[in-house]
Order: sequence, then C-alpha cells, then structure tokens
Amino acid sequence: MKTTKIESSNYRKFLKVNLSQISFLLFAMVAIAFTTGCEKDETVSLPETSTGEVSNITGEDAVVSGIVTSNGGSKILAMGICWAAGDAEPTIEDNFTAAGEFTRDGILEADWDYSVTLEGLSIKTAYKARAYASNAAGTAYGETISFTSKAGKTYHALTTDMIETHVQEPSEGPKEGLIDSDPGTYWHSAWSVAGATLPAHIQINFAEEKSIGGFTFMTRFTSKNGNDSGQFDVQTSNDGVNFTTVWESDEIIDALVRPDVNVITLDKNYTSKYFRIRILNTRSRTGTCTHMSELEVFEDGMLKY
Repeated sequence: MKTTKIESSNYRKFLKVNLSQISFLLFAMVAIAFTTGCEKDETVSLPETSTGEVSNITGEDAVVSGIVTSNGGSKILAMGICWAAGDAEPTIEDNFTAAGEFTRDGILEADWDYSVTLEGLSIKTAYKARAYASNAAGTAYGETISFTSKAGKTYHALTTDMIETHVQEPSEGPKEGLIDSDPGTYWHSAWSVAGATLPAHIQINFAEEKSIGGFTFMTRFTSKNGNDSGQFDVQTSNDGVNFTTVWESDEIIDALVRPDVNVITLDKNYTSKYFRIRILNTRSRTGTCTHMSELEVFEDGMLKY
C-alpha cells in the first residue's frame, strides 16, 4: 500500500497541473481510437473504487485508505480521498487529497491501493469521507465513511491561590509572575538562601480532579540563559503532601527563548487534584537555581489517559 500526502486544493486546479500530460494522453487515446475504431468498438465506463478504513485520527488529521478495482476501460487520470464536515456527501468540489503519480499511461495499477493523510481538520468535528477515481468518462465515488476528529488542548485556569512554589527566592520572582499574562515578569527559585538548590517545584492545587497532559512556559530572557529551565518531572498526590513521580523528561531541552512558547507534552493525561512540576536541571546543566515566565497546563485530547 502506497501512502501519499498532498495538500488540499480545488480539484479542477489539480487537474490543470497535469494539463500537458493529460492533453498528451487524450491525444494518444484519440489516435488509438481512430486507428482501431474499425476493428473494435469499446465503451468506456466510470471507474470503480472503494473506500477503506480511517485510522490515526487526531485533532488535526486522519489517514484514510482507498482502492481502485477497475479503470472502466480507460486510463485513471486522478484518484484519492475527498471529505467534508457535517452531513453532506463529500465530492471533489470539497476538500480532497490526491493519491498516486500521474504518468503518460495514467496512474498505474501499482498505485491503486493507497492511503492518504487528510490534513487541516478542526478539533471535535464530524467528517464524512470517500474515495474517488476519475477517467475519461468522469468521476466515480466509493462508499462514504464517517469519523470525528479528536479534541485538542484544553487549558486549565490558574490563580495565585492555587500555586505554591519551592524553593522560592525571597528577593525576586514571586509566583504571580507565572500567571499574570505578562511575559516580562517571572518566577525565580532561591539563589540567596543557604543550601538551596534544584530541584525546585511549582505546585498546583485544584479544587477538584483535573487531567493534565502537558504544560507550556516561556523563558525569563529573550536570549539564552544558563539558568533557563531545561529538564522536568511531574508528580501527583492524593493529599497535597505525599507526591509520586509519574513522568520525567528524557533529557535537558534547549528551551526556545521568549516570546516563543515551549510546549512540554507528557506520555499521557494524568488525573489528580495536586500536581507538582519540578525543574530538575537547567540549560547549563550546572545551575542551582532557575526562573520561568508564563506557565500554563493543559489536558491533551490526543493523548490517552
């Protein structure tokens, strides 16, 4: 099965891309028909195609397979999957993703069994999709299948009274800097307290259980700094006192600097009332304190629980 990924566009424009090749093909077909018409009269019919399965559904794309089972006595000029949101039957006038490679002999039979990726989907949206195939007689469609794209990221609102930080630097960087929507403010772990070192943590206390699949943050500075947060783990607790590590990052990241946003995705969504995001290490790998601007946590609708 051959997988092809092509951006959606207007179907007629797509056919015009191969206009010279298709013109050559039609000219050749006319020439053949003229030279053989007295010997044999063949009727060209629509091709036959079937829609396969939908898989790998996310909030942004999905993979759909199809197969051409008959060319209808003519070269296959185009094929692929078309789709539309809602209840309407999709056609090539809607969104489509083409499959196969056009040649002077049309799309070869070796490419007739295919899968394509439908891109640019909206989250939590119902779609219908079906295979299509075109030859000199026109365009035929396969069976219509339905699917719903998954949810995207759901961000949880954070307030100052929900957050505890440890170890906190007394002289600068209060916890409010994490959630005040001002990238110019920041939180800073302790550097002036004797014996203070990493890990430092940001604890979030929800009023009820929430699911977290990741978090985003900005760096304090607009250029690289050795104390930028670079390696993390996440802990959960039933009582807000005793915590268990449920996830740890593999390696120290080279954090994007403000105003770019760093997105840290966990391996799944974890559910708890109490979370700790711990900073284990810094960009420099030698830092004993760290800082961070603008923290957000989210449930990821594309991760398992």
